[in-house]
Amino acid sequence: MTIEAFEHIANTLRPRLVNLCGRFLATKQLPEEAEDMVQETLFRLWQMRGQLDKYNSPEALAVTIAKNVCIDHLRLHHMKLEPLEDNDVEDTGRTDHGLMEHETETWIQYALERLPATQRRMLTMRSEGMTIDEISIICNTTKQSTRTMISAARRFMLELLRKGG
Repeated sequence: MTIEAFEHIANTLRPRLVNLCGRFLATKQLPEEAEDMVQETLFRLWQMRGQLDKYNSPEALAVTIAKNVCIDHLRLHHMKLEPLEDNDVEDTGRTDHGLMEHETETWIQYALERLPATQRRMLTMRSEGMTIDEISIICNTTKQSTRTMISAARRFMLELLRKGG
């Protein structure tokens, strides 16, 4: 693969990867952290440039790499979402809307951590706008199996919500 071809791929993917990493890391306040994850993703993709022709979708590969980079970053820095304490509200000056958003993100992270890895991966890819076809190709499953696993993941999360976590 030529440098120009890779630059084209990287420039095309960068906005989606920044958005993905920003949402994954929940770092709207620290966009440079998401940018660091994108840089690492593109670096790993660059290291694989000789093999990219073997993949049907370099975009899907980049998304998978980005998720893994984000997970590695979170594990390395032990960054887990924790419920807010009452005194945190006074210290940060958060609004009710901000608190609700934080609690929602915390709950989603909690529920996602309890899903089987394949369901979590598929549900995350679907929430990022990937089609069932793309997900089934990446995960090497049938379309029906992919739909079933995503549906099961959604049902599980809904059940957790009904039980209150």
